[in-house]
Amino acid sequence: MTNNKLPDSWESTNMIYNKMLENEIVEMQHLFSGSRYMNRWDGNEYNPQHINHCYYSGDLPPDGKKENYRIFTIKSKESKELIGMISLYHGYPTIESVYIVFIYIDQKLQSRGYGGETEAQLCKELIKLGYKYVRANIAIKNWPAVRFWTKAGFNGISGIFGDKIHSDNTFANIELIKTL
Repeated sequence: MTNNKLPDSWESTNMIYNKMLENEIVEMQHLFSGSRYMNRWDGNEYNPQHINHCYYSGDLPPDGKKENYRIFTIKSKESKELIGMISLYHGYPTIESVYIVFIYIDQKLQSRGYGGETEAQLCKELIKLGYKYVRANIAIKNWPAVRFWTKAGFNGISGIFGDKIHSDNTFANIELIKTL
Protein backbone atom coordinates (compact mmCIF):
# COMPACT_ATOMS: atom_id res chain seq x y z
CA MET A 1 0.00 0.00 0.00
CA THR A 2 1.12 3.56 -0.65
CA ASN A 3 0.28 7.17 0.09
CA ASN A 4 3.13 8.42 -2.10
CA LYS A 5 2.52 11.04 -4.76
CA LEU A 6 4.38 11.65 -7.98
CA PRO A 7 7.10 14.27 -7.57
CA ASP A 8 6.50 17.80 -8.88
CA SER A 9 8.87 17.05 -11.77
CA TRP A 10 9.86 13.84 -13.58
CA GLU A 11 11.25 13.00 -17.02
CA SER A 12 11.16 10.50 -19.84
CA THR A 13 13.53 10.23 -22.79
CA ASN A 14 12.02 13.13 -24.75
CA MET A 15 9.77 14.95 -22.29
CA ILE A 16 9.65 16.75 -18.97
CA TYR A 17 6.58 16.52 -16.74
CA ASN A 18 6.07 19.37 -14.28
CA LYS A 19 3.31 20.05 -11.81
CA MET A 20 1.28 22.82 -13.41
CA LEU A 21 1.88 26.28 -12.02
CA GLU A 22 -0.73 28.99 -11.60
CA ASN A 23 0.85 31.13 -14.33
CA GLU A 24 0.37 28.26 -16.82
CA ILE A 25 -3.44 28.10 -16.50
CA VAL A 26 -4.17 30.19 -19.63
CA GLU A 27 -1.69 28.28 -21.81
CA MET A 28 -2.99 24.94 -20.52
CA GLN A 29 -6.61 25.99 -21.12
CA HIS A 30 -5.67 26.91 -24.69
CA LEU A 31 -4.08 23.47 -25.12
CA PHE A 32 -7.15 21.83 -23.53
CA SER A 33 -9.42 23.67 -26.01
CA GLY A 34 -7.80 21.56 -28.74
CA SER A 35 -9.40 18.45 -27.22
CA ARG A 36 -12.94 19.68 -27.95
CA TYR A 37 -13.27 17.22 -30.82
CA MET A 38 -13.53 14.45 -28.19
CA ASN A 39 -16.84 15.88 -26.98
CA ARG A 40 -18.59 14.16 -29.88
CA TRP A 41 -17.52 10.86 -28.30
CA ASP A 42 -18.09 11.56 -24.61
CA GLY A 43 -21.12 13.87 -24.71
CA ASN A 44 -19.46 16.49 -22.50
CA GLU A 45 -19.58 20.19 -23.27
CA TYR A 46 -16.38 22.17 -23.53
CA ASN A 47 -15.71 24.10 -20.32
CA PRO A 48 -13.59 27.24 -20.88
CA GLN A 49 -12.78 27.23 -17.13
CA HIS A 50 -11.85 23.56 -16.83
CA ILE A 51 -8.10 24.00 -16.25
CA ASN A 52 -8.75 26.80 -13.75
CA HIS A 53 -11.08 24.42 -11.88
CA CYS A 54 -8.48 21.62 -12.01
CA TYR A 55 -5.77 23.89 -10.63
CA TYR A 56 -7.79 25.36 -7.75
CA SER A 57 -10.21 22.53 -6.89
CA GLY A 58 -9.02 19.43 -8.72
CA ASP A 59 -10.97 17.02 -10.91
CA LEU A 60 -11.88 14.69 -8.08
CA PRO A 61 -13.68 11.36 -7.68
CA PRO A 62 -16.54 11.02 -5.15
CA ASP A 63 -15.24 12.02 -1.68
CA GLY A 64 -11.88 12.88 -3.26
CA LYS A 65 -9.32 15.17 -1.66
CA LYS A 66 -7.48 17.90 -3.58
CA GLU A 67 -4.12 16.84 -2.13
CA ASN A 68 -4.39 13.51 -4.00
CA TYR A 69 -4.95 15.20 -7.37
CA ARG A 70 -2.13 16.30 -9.70
CA ILE A 71 -2.09 18.01 -13.08
CA PHE A 72 1.17 18.09 -15.04
CA THR A 73 2.40 19.89 -18.11
CA ILE A 74 4.13 17.78 -20.73
CA LYS A 75 6.95 19.68 -22.44
CA SER A 76 9.50 18.72 -25.05
CA LYS A 77 12.99 18.41 -23.57
CA GLU A 78 14.44 19.74 -26.81
CA SER A 79 12.21 22.77 -27.49
CA LYS A 80 10.75 23.29 -23.97
CA GLU A 81 7.37 23.81 -25.69
CA LEU A 82 4.12 22.64 -24.11
CA ILE A 83 2.94 19.58 -26.02
CA GLY A 84 0.42 18.01 -23.66
CA MET A 85 -1.02 17.48 -20.21
CA ILE A 86 -1.78 14.67 -17.84
CA SER A 87 -3.92 14.75 -14.72
CA LEU A 88 -4.34 11.96 -12.23
CA TYR A 89 -5.64 11.05 -8.83
CA HIS A 90 -3.58 9.03 -6.34
CA GLY A 91 -5.42 6.39 -4.29
CA TYR A 92 -8.68 5.86 -6.15
CA PRO A 93 -10.64 3.64 -6.00
CA THR A 94 -8.13 1.88 -3.72
CA ILE A 95 -4.97 3.10 -2.00
CA GLU A 96 -2.95 0.88 -4.40
CA SER A 97 -4.37 2.57 -7.53
CA VAL A 98 -3.77 5.71 -9.52
CA TYR A 99 -6.54 7.00 -11.75
CA ILE A 100 -5.62 8.79 -14.96
CA VAL A 101 -8.22 11.54 -15.16
CA PHE A 102 -7.10 13.02 -18.48
CA ILE A 103 -4.19 12.76 -20.84
CA TYR A 104 -3.90 14.84 -23.96
CA ILE A 105 -1.19 15.46 -26.52
CA ASP A 106 -1.65 18.46 -28.81
CA GLN A 107 -3.66 17.19 -31.77
CA LYS A 108 -1.04 18.31 -34.32
CA LEU A 109 1.58 16.21 -32.45
CA GLN A 110 -0.45 13.05 -31.97
CA SER A 111 0.66 9.71 -33.44
CA ARG A 112 4.35 10.53 -32.84
CA GLY A 113 4.76 8.35 -29.74
CA TYR A 114 4.47 11.09 -27.11
CA GLY A 115 1.39 9.59 -25.50
CA GLY A 116 2.93 6.12 -25.37
CA GLU A 117 6.16 7.47 -23.91
CA THR A 118 4.17 9.40 -21.30
CA GLU A 119 2.09 6.37 -20.31
CA ALA A 120 5.16 4.12 -20.10
CA GLN A 121 7.13 6.59 -17.97
CA LEU A 122 4.12 7.24 -15.74
CA CYS A 123 3.88 3.50 -15.05
CA LYS A 124 7.60 3.33 -14.22
CA GLU A 125 7.21 6.22 -11.78
CA LEU A 126 4.15 4.64 -10.16
CA ILE A 127 5.92 1.30 -9.71
CA LYS A 128 8.76 3.13 -7.90
CA LEU A 129 6.15 4.61 -5.55
CA GLY A 130 4.63 1.20 -4.80
CA TYR A 131 1.37 1.42 -6.75
CA LYS A 132 -0.12 -1.83 -8.07
CA TYR A 133 -2.74 -0.61 -10.55
CA VAL A 134 -3.43 2.28 -12.88
CA ARG A 135 -6.87 2.98 -14.33
CA ALA A 136 -8.26 5.06 -17.16
CA ASN A 137 -11.85 5.88 -18.01
CA ILE A 138 -12.48 6.42 -21.72
CA ALA A 139 -15.44 7.08 -23.96
CA ILE A 140 -16.46 3.90 -25.75
CA LYS A 141 -16.96 5.89 -28.96
CA ASN A 142 -13.37 7.15 -28.77
CA TRP A 143 -11.79 4.40 -30.90
CA PRO A 144 -8.34 6.03 -30.98
CA ALA A 145 -8.28 5.98 -27.15
CA VAL A 146 -9.55 2.40 -26.97
CA ARG A 147 -6.71 1.35 -29.27
CA PHE A 148 -4.12 3.43 -27.40
CA TRP A 149 -4.97 2.14 -23.92
CA THR A 150 -5.37 -1.52 -24.87
CA LYS A 151 -2.06 -1.43 -26.79
CA ALA A 152 -0.49 0.02 -23.60
CA GLY A 153 -1.63 -3.03 -21.62
CA PHE A 154 -4.84 -1.74 -20.07
CA ASN A 155 -6.58 -5.08 -20.51
CA GLY A 156 -8.78 -5.31 -17.44
CA ILE A 157 -12.29 -3.89 -17.44
CA SER A 158 -13.73 -2.78 -14.12
CA GLY A 159 -16.94 -1.33 -15.46
CA ILE A 160 -18.99 0.21 -18.23
CA PHE A 161 -20.91 3.33 -17.28
CA GLY A 162 -23.45 5.51 -19.03
CA ASP A 163 -26.30 4.99 -21.42
CA LYS A 164 -27.40 1.43 -22.09
CA ILE A 165 -28.55 2.02 -25.67
CA HIS A 166 -26.23 3.15 -28.48
CA SER A 167 -27.28 6.12 -30.60
CA ASP A 168 -25.79 9.36 -31.88
CA ASN A 169 -27.02 11.11 -28.73
CA THR A 170 -26.12 8.52 -26.08
CA PHE A 171 -22.75 8.00 -24.45
CA ALA A 172 -20.94 5.45 -22.32
CA ASN A 173 -17.49 5.02 -20.83
CA ILE A 174 -15.35 2.01 -20.09
CA GLU A 175 -12.94 1.88 -17.18
CA LEU A 176 -9.75 0.00 -18.07
CA ILE A 177 -7.12 -1.29 -15.61
CA LYS A 178 -3.46 -2.08 -16.02
CA THR A 179 -1.59 -4.13 -13.41
CA LEU A 180 1.80 -2.61 -12.76
